[in-house]
Amino acid sequence: MGHVPRCKTTPPVPPPEFVARPALSDILQRGLERPLTLVCAPPGFGKTLVLADWVRTSEVPSAWLALDEKDDDPRRLWGGVLAALRSCPAVPPSSRLCRLVPSRTTVGLDFLDDLLDGLDTLPVRVQLVLDGTHHLRAPEVRHGLQTLVRATRSGLRLVLAGRVDPALPVARLRLEERLCELRAEQLRFSPDETAALLARCGLRLTPPQAGLLHARTGGWATGLQLAALALRGHPDPDAFLADFSGDAQPVAEYLVGEVLSQIPEDERELLRRTSICDVLPAELAIELSGRDDAPAVLDRLERDTGLVVRTDGHGVDRNGGYRTQELLRSYLLADLERCTPGARIRLHGRAAEWSADHGRSSVALRHAVDAGDAGRIARLLQHSAAELAARGDHTVLRHALDAAGTLAEGAGADPRAALVGALLHLGHGNRVAARAALRRSRKPPDDGEQDGADLTVLHRAAERLAGIGPVPSPEEPTPADPVLAAWTLAGRAVAYLATGVVLAGQAELEASLQLARDQRLHLLEVHCLTLIGVSACVLGDLPAAETAATEAVDSEAAARHGDCSAWATAAQAVRAHAAVLRARPTVALQATADGLRGAPDDIDPVVRFAMRTARGAALADTGDRTAGLMELQHARTELGEDPVPAPLAATAAVLEHRAALLLGHATAALTTAGWLAARSPACGELAVMRAWSEAASGTGAAAPNVLRSAVEPVLDGRIPSLLPYTIVEAWLVVARAAIATDERSAARHAVQTALELAEPQDALRPFALVGPELRAVLVDQLGGTEDRGAFAVRALAAGRDSAPHPAAELSAREREVLARLPSLHNLDEIADDLDVSLNTIKSHVRAIYGKLGVSSRRTAVLTAHEQGLLT
Repeated sequence: MGHVPRCKTTPPVPPPEFVARPALSDILQRGLERPLTLVCAPPGFGKTLVLADWVRTSEVPSAWLALDEKDDDPRRLWGGVLAALRSCPAVPPSSRLCRLVPSRTTVGLDFLDDLLDGLDTLPVRVQLVLDGTHHLRAPEVRHGLQTLVRATRSGLRLVLAGRVDPALPVARLRLEERLCELRAEQLRFSPDETAALLARCGLRLTPPQAGLLHARTGGWATGLQLAALALRGHPDPDAFLADFSGDAQPVAEYLVGEVLSQIPEDERELLRRTSICDVLPAELAIELSGRDDAPAVLDRLERDTGLVVRTDGHGVDRNGGYRTQELLRSYLLADLERCTPGARIRLHGRAAEWSADHGRSSVALRHAVDAGDAGRIARLLQHSAAELAARGDHTVLRHALDAAGTLAEGAGADPRAALVGALLHLGHGNRVAARAALRRSRKPPDDGEQDGADLTVLHRAAERLAGIGPVPSPEEPTPADPVLAAWTLAGRAVAYLATGVVLAGQAELEASLQLARDQRLHLLEVHCLTLIGVSACVLGDLPAAETAATEAVDSEAAARHGDCSAWATAAQAVRAHAAVLRARPTVALQATADGLRGAPDDIDPVVRFAMRTARGAALADTGDRTAGLMELQHARTELGEDPVPAPLAATAAVLEHRAALLLGHATAALTTAGWLAARSPACGELAVMRAWSEAASGTGAAAPNVLRSAVEPVLDGRIPSLLPYTIVEAWLVVARAAIATDERSAARHAVQTALELAEPQDALRPFALVGPELRAVLVDQLGGTEDRGAFAVRALAAGRDSAPHPAAELSAREREVLARLPSLHNLDEIADDLDVSLNTIKSHVRAIYGKLGVSSRRTAVLTAHEQGLLT
């Protein structure tokens, strides 16, 4: 047996920039109970270093052998295996493995049996790591490996690492659960690992720069290291990253020398011609390459090299396709232009045509832009702009407008381009810019053709969504095309909502939402859900409003490729307002924080106003009343004279007015009422605000009839209200007046009526703001209920977020007694229920009163609710 260099039997020492990857080590560790571990990936994925790091840290003794082309010989291979085993600390000098020598002629079964016998006699199990098994091609060598894998003995665990699967029954081993695998997808660096590697290389990139490099390399370890070397000392990292591709010299040299040199020229040509595609459907591969066997070739490349991977269907690529490693694809694209000048343009044109014919509008438009085909771009825009805008594919639309010779913002003489620009502005939540674009597209061509009629329908829908369209007529038809129908219904809904026909608007929104979901129009789905939340607020269904808004925010993830931030912000504003009115201020604060964090710089003034008013009210309701009032006042000042929907103006005024009164700022409250009067001079909210001002000034206590007379027009309908919960506030004013004249029965009736009106809305906030006298009446309204979810119980607990006193510390038995005090049971019945004596119950009740600082059962219940002891 020839000499085996020690470097072949020693795991390499990781370089200083090596990043430990415990997740991969965990996978390898979990495979210890299986006879074979396979680490397979294309060149440069870090297979050797991952294995070496794991071997050095694993408690299982290992023998290591690095293979090369010369090891594709049975005698040389098995001589190397014996040398590796002898270097393993678990193999004692007395082992028969130290005396075993491969035959000078043929390494047969006798030698392999002796090898296995020697392994079985070792005091502990060892693992043999063979790194570089793609070099082993000889039939005799492969047969020997197969013999080791088939052996049922337990003395050896085999770890094989290479660029391709070895000639072993991998599928059967996987099915029999005898195989542990580590593949390219697992070996790719995560974004966090990429950032760690760059930091270890001495680079201080910003998170966006590191993210861009990660995306360009696809987490390919060698690509990251080559980029890091070039970036050291580079004066302009942004410029480097913008130009970095697989055609950069060090990357190209590695790809050609280590990757492409192993692939036949005809397969390299197939990869060149298909490199224009990010995701490559099988049928398009045939179209671009001119080879009917293109899918079979790609499948083989995936299986044998890992350079091509099969993707699962998602988005517009619902049928899936193939992806080539990103740096390799960028090299192939540049190589295509070098080998066949002009081919890239022609292939993009063919891909655009094929994609359009197969309903892949966004991909078709991208290929048309890359082909520089202005005529095709115009045709695709005309037929697919409505769908792409509703889906949220705004980037490709902007690029198409640029390529067609217009401004990305929709300016220009072509009314079609201006209409597309308007749709983009609407998707971004900028109605002012949308209106300007629509004015440039005031008269779409109507030449009697279907395309012209479709543009007219889309134009009308866009006008309504921008707030300048006509009110729908009952006879107006809905287009048969589902995408146009979804736009039309959404536009009609906005027009209905703007004119106060809320139920009709909500019905149109529900129909549009269903179509948007059916057609995968993600941005329009977010749009509809947000407006459904708005309409639910106006109709007084606060749980439905919060649910719809929350769903809209969650739906943004499905449309992450689009431009949903403005609509997600609007949805957070709806969610926050609903949460405020449901006495959930902490939820509202979180919603406003999330919404403002993701808000675009040019956020719609109405959305910003809604967001800030909800935040101000939530701050006030959580105890920071001064900060809350300042936020409300600043929101109103920032809005200036900009118009806002009347219900939103009324909501903001009511929130600010009560915050001012609670702080004793009567003049500030009067200013707020004046602001609302200038916008909505005759509304029930103004009457209620005047009544609360009177109550705060003390007039109501001296002359309760003033309070009653202020709200009577609201109660009998003479003054209409803009908000559904205003009548709840009005009845609470009546209850306040009744308490002032010691009319307990009238007060209870008023509170009960307020509860009955508020419950369908889940409007709890009015009860959170009432004084102690009304809260005591609320205790009476519990009616002995022990249902902790009853609305009266929840109304009494409302406002707990701002409770100034810490909860009393009660014993477990005292809590059991306290939980029964709201019921109509007397102390004897409570004693029977708990199976204790009456005196014991009395003792507990006295203790509860003392700890709560109260002297009656009713005030004990009230205080317990305020402290969160009764939930």
